[in-house]
Amino acid sequence: MTGPSPDPLPLVLLHALGQAPMAWEDVVVRLYGSRRLLTPWVPGLRPTERKTVPMAEAAAALDQDLMLEGMRQVDLCGVSYGAMVAAQVAADYPERVRRLVLVGGQVRPSRTVLRLQSALVRMVPRSRLADAGVSKEQVLRSQQVVRALDLTEALPRITARTLVVVGGKDLANQAGARALAAGIPDARLRVLEGAGHLVNTEKPEELTELLRDFLDG
Repeated sequence: MTGPSPDPLPLVLLHALGQAPMAWEDVVVRLYGSRRLLTPWVPGLRPTERKTVPMAEAAAALDQDLMLEGMRQVDLCGVSYGAMVAAQVAADYPERVRRLVLVGGQVRPSRTVLRLQSALVRMVPRSRLADAGVSKEQVLRSQQVVRALDLTEALPRITARTLVVVGGKDLANQAGARALAAGIPDARLRVLEGAGHLVNTEKPEELTELLRDFLDG
């Protein structure tokens, strides 16, 4: 006879730059009841914060928050900026992350992409971001962290089973996704056809199915 299956680990979902935790709503609704879910503010992106938070400090702050929540080990999924924070957490605290899903992430973002993103953010009205619970000033400050990002040396330290996801329409991040998958031991790469960059809001049903298959398989 075999004993009962252990309860699934909590799943932590990290939003992108320019998003708030509510960006995960459509995914959370679909996963509700299957496991404990946490959608925190990514450290450094809360609108009330007034300074930039380097990636390693953001990872340490998130790790501390998880400990305070009583989560000694988790499954972790991040989109875009959240994916890069998630990768840093998995590299710096490998015993804390069982499985890792990185969506639309980068290892070392290209200057061309960063300039384009910065220009696009500056064009967005403050009111539009505020309606989503996001501070335009904080987004612009956090782009400085992205400019300094280089996860090359961190990736080999990741021991979590890892799935890298990129939207088929997200041409700017195709190379970054391949670099992530190549840099993390035994990582798998999945291209989600028809999706752009922010898969959690554009294709929540498809992302939910990927999460279920990967985390429970």
